[in-house]
Amino acid sequence: MKLTTRLRHYFFTGLATLFPVIVTLYLLLLIFNFADGLLGRFINRYWLRTYGYEIPGLGLVMTVILILGVGILSSHFFGQWMFRRLEGWFGQLPFVRRIYQPVKQLTKFLFEKNERDAAFRRVVLVQYPRMGAYSIAFVTNETTTTVTGTPSTLVTVLIPNPPSPFTGPIIFVPKDDVIPLDISVEEAVRLIVSGGVVAPPLEAAKTPRN
Repeated sequence: MKLTTRLRHYFFTGLATLFPVIVTLYLLLLIFNFADGLLGRFINRYWLRTYGYEIPGLGLVMTVILILGVGILSSHFFGQWMFRRLEGWFGQLPFVRRIYQPVKQLTKFLFEKNERDAAFRRVVLVQYPRMGAYSIAFVTNETTTTVTGTPSTLVTVLIPNPPSPFTGPIIFVPKDDVIPLDISVEEAVRLIVSGGVVAPPLEAAKTPRN
């Protein structure tokens, strides 16, 4: 192997090794600085600085404590009532409600397993948008109907449009025409959000997974 070829190989190998590490550390640093800036700057500037010192990372700790406090409050009657009133107020604002409702749906989908289980029962492949082309889809319901001429079971599936996992066309497919996949809803969501970059093996499932 020529020296230039070997050096090029080593360079791209090193780049491929370092790139995800650097990006991960950079994102962690951004998250830390953002969370630390929420409360840390205020506390350090207007409280601790008067005593002649600052505490790096204090804002991050206070943000975590604040999130825990909101979680405890919203788990009880008064907190639930208060956040329902706040949600109702957001829903009346013309521009804010267009942002709040989709963000709320995405948050519930990501952080509440029961919400995912209720919305998406299992992951399947269907032939869409044409025969011979397959799309990943979420089964949301199934029903027995006679609209096809004879009693048959139709499966309701949502075909997601990346990067959103819960927006896209809804189609009705004969139950025998869907291919259950041996991947979880979480794995399918990662596949969709990443545009197919993060893709688990697509294996047919003998028993559908949730």
